[in-house]
Amino acid sequence: MGYSPFFMSDIIALKRRGLLDGYRRVVEIGAQQINDRLIASPLLDDAVALFGGTRPALTPVGAPQLTPDSPPGRLLWSALGLQSKSVDIAGADIRIDLNSGRVPWRYRGAFDLAINAGTTEHIANQGNAFAAIHGLMRTGGMMYHEVPAFGHIDHGFFGYQPKFFHRLAQANDYEIVQLSLIGQREFEPPEYLRNAALAPRIPRARLTVAMIRKTPRKFAMPADS
Repeated sequence: MGYSPFFMSDIIALKRRGLLDGYRRVVEIGAQQINDRLIASPLLDDAVALFGGTRPALTPVGAPQLTPDSPPGRLLWSALGLQSKSVDIAGADIRIDLNSGRVPWRYRGAFDLAINAGTTEHIANQGNAFAAIHGLMRTGGMMYHEVPAFGHIDHGFFGYQPKFFHRLAQANDYEIVQLSLIGQREFEPPEYLRNAALAPRIPRARLTVAMIRKTPRKFAMPADS
């Protein structure tokens, strides 16, 4: 669960469209970290200038992937002049088990922007996870999802279809303001699937969706037809 140049480019684009104006309170769905590629990217400087913040003093950990020593995501939001809290089962500001927990009353409708950057695919109870995100958001707030679409056969429990977010938006009167499907490098099957009837390398893609909560209506999980 981490922030990359790809993520930062989306946040910059949303800000330039005026969609994040007036936002002050961010909630991370799963405590996030900042990867080395973003620390070294000029996009970080672009974002700081756009938001009118101060570049954070971040130290790369020298690894292509996130490590326990990678900087926490709250440093990014602070640099952009925003307040942030994180939600997780442990080690976060707000302790919620997204499989079964409820949003505490004090945090219901408390946030302008929710960031789900690689968390909900790890949650078995999808209905509860998305209900929690809905509950954290104020009317007029935005939910940003960066999740696996297909080919991530050993990452989390789920891959997502664009149709899911389209129906989720219909069921809850969200406005989809961004949706993109981006191809990634191929995925090599894990050892426990070596004897399965799989291609030796599998194409992957990730999905990003930004949606605005338009009304205070109660959360509803969508149905397929």
